[in-house]
Amino acid sequence: MAPVPAQKPSTLFIPMLILALLAGAIMGALGGGLLVLPDILASSGDPDGFSGWGGPVGYASMPIIYGTVCGTFLGLIPGTGSYIALSIQDRKRPASLENRQAMAAGAGAAIAGILPAFFVVWIMGKELPGGLVTGAVFIVMCFVIAAASLKGILRFLDKRDAVVRQAA
Repeated sequence: MAPVPAQKPSTLFIPMLILALLAGAIMGALGGGLLVLPDILASSGDPDGFSGWGGPVGYASMPIIYGTVCGTFLGLIPGTGSYIALSIQDRKRPASLENRQAMAAGAGAAIAGILPAFFVVWIMGKELPGGLVTGAVFIVMCFVIAAASLKGILRFLDKRDAVVRQAA
C-alpha cells in the first residue's frame, strides 16, 4: 500500500469535527444503553416492572437519548484536543505521512480526554476501582478513535485528490 501524504490541519478541521461529534454521539448512546442494561436484565421476568415507562424500550430510551446528547458535546473535547495537537505539530515540524499525523491526533485526543475522564472518576467516586477503569478506558478510546478517524480521513482525501488529478 502506497504511503498516504499528510494534509494541512485547515483541510482536516470540518471532517474531524463531524467525526468527533458522531463518535461522541455513538459512545454516549452506548453508555446510556449500558447504564440501564442491568435493570432491564434483572427485571426481565416481571411483566409489570416497566409499566410506568411503557415497557423496557421506554425505560431504556431516556438514558440513551440523554447519553447521545451529552456524548455529542463531550466528543468535542477530545476532538478539539486532537485538532490542537495537529496544529502544534504542523507549526513545529510538519508531518509528511499519515502515521505521524494520526499519532499526534490520537495523543491530543487522549490528553484532552483526561478532563472528561476525571469527571467520570469524580461522578463514580464511591466505586473507585470501577471509576478509574472507566476513566482509563475512556482515555484509550479517545486515542484509538482519533487516530483511526484521522487515518480514514487522510485516506479518503488522498483518494479524492487522486481522482481529481486523473480528471484534470
